[in-house]
Amino acid sequence: MSYAVLFVPGFPLHALLRSEAGLAGRPVALVGGEGRHALVLHASREALGVDPGLASALALSRCPGIVLRTRDPAAEVEAQRLLIAAAFTLSPRVESTAPGCCTADLQGAAPAATEAALRLRLLELTAASLPARAAIGPSPLVALYAARDAAPLRVVDDASAFLSPLPLSAADPTPDQARLLASWGIHTLGDLTALPKGGIGQRLGPEGAALWDRAAGRDERVLRLIEPARTFAAGWDYEPPVESLEPLLFLLRRHAERIALELRATGFAAESLALTLRLEDDTELRRDFRLPEPNTDPDAWLRALHTHLETLRTAARVAGLRLAAAPARPPRKQDGLFDTGLRDPAAFWDTLARLGALVGDERVGTPAPVDTYRPDTYTLGRPAESVPPPEPPPLHPRR
Repeated sequence: MSYAVLFVPGFPLHALLRSEAGLAGRPVALVGGEGRHALVLHASREALGVDPGLASALALSRCPGIVLRTRDPAAEVEAQRLLIAAAFTLSPRVESTAPGCCTADLQGAAPAATEAALRLRLLELTAASLPARAAIGPSPLVALYAARDAAPLRVVDDASAFLSPLPLSAADPTPDQARLLASWGIHTLGDLTALPKGGIGQRLGPEGAALWDRAAGRDERVLRLIEPARTFAAGWDYEPPVESLEPLLFLLRRHAERIALELRATGFAAESLALTLRLEDDTELRRDFRLPEPNTDPDAWLRALHTHLETLRTAARVAGLRLAAAPARPPRKQDGLFDTGLRDPAAFWDTLARLGALVGDERVGTPAPVDTYRPDTYTLGRPAESVPPPEPPPLHPRR
């Protein structure tokens, strides 16, 4: 058996950065604690000279202009859902192991196909401002150790050879255990597993035996499996409310990326989108977007949403938004040998979606006459994706 682990280092900070447009490219530090006892938990790459464990006052003096923030639970929930959706594209058996960490059981999966899918998921997560690492190992624990050390993907074939040189801190010993084992001259996992487990248990108790098991990569636990998403929606509350287009589009892109990945993980595509804006005066503006065909392309969704929001004027500031997708099975069809189809179907349907956002979906389509006595009556139908074959000539010519 083999397992895959998706791991995001500094997960609370990256979850915060991907939820606020104003923090991109700025030095940001995530702090915990209150007052003078507040310490830096995570720091962005732009925060030069600021390391985890540094006092917040010292961080301000080392990096002028640094933004100090606390953890955002809503942003972490949204980022975790994105990570879970990526894991479900690898296997139907997924565990949400910890914030910023998911484990997938790869039983029955082809190794080459799984590795290729993992590389694609890592690229998608990085593009969604969630830089993840991944690893494949014979046990969930070994895969987790490898994911922490991956750059960005690592496959472990020989667990003992991989674990032996790792530092003892990889097995998460307590401070007392780390000091005691260091005094014994034990600094790596291989040094610890070279000793008998029974002797470690006699001297350090059950906690020591559990540490030995973790150092050996033994993980006999059963994964706490979760179910894939059943509803495909995302919402956000702005505090304070916003009155410009940029923060709306920024979060809509983040939500669209996650919803599209959840749809792909469950074998669905979006048939239509519903955007709801909650204004500061407690009124709501809702707009439904009929997609040309079911798809999971967030870029195409954003173009239609962008066109709509550019023409929208509200009487109050936006205090919240919600984006929902109606699932449908993706279209499956086989083109005929002599069919004449569209040269660029994506561009054609995107143009129709943009026109629908400008003038309304009910005003876009292919006109067809209606069976009535009024010669100017017509209806708009869905445009054909290919030129239909000519009708056979009638048996008797028309008079």
